[in-house]
Parts: sequence; C-alpha cells; structure tokens
Amino acid sequence: MNKVHVIVNPLSARGKTGLRWQALKEIIQHYFKEFKYIFTEKPRQATEMAREFLKDGFDLIIGVGGDGTLNEITNGYFLDDSNRAVNEDASLGIVPSGTGSDFIRFLKIPRDFKKSVELIKNSQTRKIDVGKISFKNANRKNCGRYFINIADFGLGAEVVKKVSAIPAEKRTALFYYKGLLSTIKSYKSSKVKILIDDSEEIEGNFLAGAVANGRMFGGGMIIAPEAEPDDGCFDVVLIEDMKRFEIIRNSILLYNGKILKHSKVTMRRAKNVKIFSDEEVDIEYDGELGITLPAEFSIIEKGVNFRI
Repeated sequence: MNKVHVIVNPLSARGKTGLRWQALKEIIQHYFKEFKYIFTEKPRQATEMAREFLKDGFDLIIGVGGDGTLNEITNGYFLDDSNRAVNEDASLGIVPSGTGSDFIRFLKIPRDFKKSVELIKNSQTRKIDVGKISFKNANRKNCGRYFINIADFGLGAEVVKKVSAIPAEKRTALFYYKGLLSTIKSYKSSKVKILIDDSEEIEGNFLAGAVANGRMFGGGMIIAPEAEPDDGCFDVVLIEDMKRFEIIRNSILLYNGKILKHSKVTMRRAKNVKIFSDEEVDIEYDGELGITLPAEFSIIEKGVNFRI
C-alpha cells in the first residue's frame, strides 16, 4: 500500500481549485483511505514540499493543479540539481485542475476528477523522461532546473513573460494566443548558436526554439507533434525569422499539428542541446521563467515514475 501525500495548488484553474477541494477530497478518500494533504501558498513551494515528503517516506505524491504544479513536484522528485531521485521507487500523479494543462492533455489524463483519481489508483507506473536545464544565475553560480514538458527560448518565452502579469482569475482559454498577437507587434528574432549532441552546429536568427519532451504548450499549440515522453530524446524544433503577418498566417499550423511542414521550421532529435547567444534571450520551461541563455539541456531517460 502506498504512503500518499496530496499537494494542492488552490489558485490553479483561476482559483477554482480551492473552492472545489472538499468535493475532490471526498473522491480521493474513496480510492485512498489514508492520505495527507497540504495547500501551497506561494510559487515553487510544491518543490520543497514534494522533496521533504519523499524524504519522509511518502512514495506517491499526487498534485492537484496544472502543468505548473506538475513541474514543481517533478523538481522536488530530485535531490537539488544532482539528477539523483530522492526515492527512485516513488511515483507521481496529477489530478488536472489548471488553465492550460498541455502536458496533462497530451498524456490524455482525464479532466474528470473521479476518472483521474481512479487512473492514479489503478494504473501501472510509466517511466517518462525528464529534461534538465543547466545555467548560471545572476551571481554566476551553476544552477539546474527540471522540466517535464517543453522548454523554449525566444518568442514563446516573451509571450509567457507578458501573460504572467495577467491575474490567474482573468486568464481565459485564449489568453496565450492573445498574448502572442500582442507580443509580435514589437518582437525581434534573436541570433543564436545551437550545438546538437556536441556534433552538429546550427547558427542563425530564430523566432523561437523549443526543446520538447512533450508535444503541446501555450494552451493547445502543438509545437513538437512527433515528440514522445519516453523515447530518450528531445525533439528540438527551430523556427526561423518571420514577419508579423507571416506569424499570424501560419499560427494555424501550431494548432493542427502541421508546424513541421513549414519550410522555415526544422526539427532535430537530441539527448543534449547547448544554446548560446550574445543577446539577452529568455527561456521558459513548463510556463516558468527566470533563466536566460546560454543554457544546456540534457535528457534524463526514464527519470520519473508517472502514474498513467
């Protein structure tokens, strides 16, 4: 029998998660007779919570929230940035209750609370890959962050920076796309150099680039339609410089899964990616900000035990 701890982000789903917790709690009690739970009160708190609970012997951590909550719990699965799991036998699960939830949607985790909790209780554990970003912080100290879905630089990160200022309760289904339309009015592509598995070098002006473990981001945009979360590789998708109306005209390709057919889009598979730029270029990972280029992205194969 698992020793279960639930981590709830009450502000997810535009603040609705906290309001519907009592009903969800009763569903969890039906499938897990004994469990503990806690609410997060500030960003990134779930990381330290998950790490401490795993150290205390809990071997199933269930998040209630969206992709951001899942990202924080995934970071807590590891001992700081050492790539070593706190407990290699422990599993993670997620009950979807977020606005975007792109990775959750990609994995086809049901949004119905009862079905998602039942899935966690009865499903086999699937080992999925995790991405790690290595970078230097403002004090030039080596740091690491983990991501389970997609990390990207350029336009996508600029959009996340813009929409992150919008209060959660005001975010609609199309808030990311609206942020995209607003951002491209003044956005300029960046010159970057990319090293793929220490063997292939790519250099140029790129509108955006994604290092993808999952397929979707930005509320349903399919940036990496061929990515698999357990194949041991990233799908690295690079989009060359485009004019504003060219971006708008081709944005449909991000929603219908045909982005790789565009002549200005290339894709490589890689286990390690190093990206450099003389410009200040932001990175976002699973919707989180705070990192700029240069950075190194490495795959941790079968890094997390996921209940799905």
